[in-house]
Amino acid sequence: MNPHVEQLAIPYQRSMTFLSYIRGPLVNDWVEEQAQWLIDQVTGGVAHAEENLWAMLETRFRQAYTDTTEKQKAQHNIRDLKMKGDNLDGFIAQFATTAKKAGYDLNSEATLDVFQRALPFKLVANCVKFDHPVTWNDWTRSAQTHQQEYIFLKEQVKGNDRRGGATKPQWRNALNNCNPNAMDIGHTRARATFTDEEKRQRIQSGLCFQCNQRGHIARFCPQKHTRIAEASTSNTPIVTVQTQGPVSAAQKAQALIATLHSESEEVRDCFTDELFGKKDFLNA
Repeated sequence: MNPHVEQLAIPYQRSMTFLSYIRGPLVNDWVEEQAQWLIDQVTGGVAHAEENLWAMLETRFRQAYTDTTEKQKAQHNIRDLKMKGDNLDGFIAQFATTAKKAGYDLNSEATLDVFQRALPFKLVANCVKFDHPVTWNDWTRSAQTHQQEYIFLKEQVKGNDRRGGATKPQWRNALNNCNPNAMDIGHTRARATFTDEEKRQRIQSGLCFQCNQRGHIARFCPQKHTRIAEASTSNTPIVTVQTQGPVSAAQKAQALIATLHSESEEVRDCFTDELFGKKDFLNA
């Protein structure tokens, strides 16, 4: 507005004219509040020509307009957020920042529902199936754990020879091998994993890495062939990872792979097709 126009030269008139141009269901209450404030000021003895009337209204407008716009924009944007690729940590940080701008409580059911919808379906399914998360911290920890396991497994099946990955035929042949403790997939071998400290203790105690008994080493373990036969005939796959500490993501992934040996050839082939038939099978 041009303050040199006669009607707008007076701060009170200028302010009232400015408010008359603002219309809409989201701002009507604010406009009425400001108009009443102006009336109260002049009724209380403030001159119509007092420049502070316009200055205060301008400040109030900028504060309300900026805050409202940022909040509404964040509320719109948060519903369009989607986790892309494997960068879960980056997505969590982005979601938390946007939720804060939108004025949302991260632990509210509505916010957590939006968060779940933004994650890959299979990642959410694993979180619910294994961890039953309730709070924001529960959900982020659970998602990070299962994402790490997925990334480890994906690295194992990449068909890049320079990184030691296995091709689809190698995986098909490996899964059809009945030995669940040693999967020969080219240069990659998946077996029960022990930490360096566990290996050292087993060697000092003279324990077999295969059956945990003394008197022989894993290569000559008398139970080796028995275990292979049990794995090939059992209808219910049971895999035990023996470790003195928490089970790592690598151990969990290797245990899951080992259970496939007790499935039918059809199931193993379907599993291989699923891994290699999709660019990113977690997001499928």
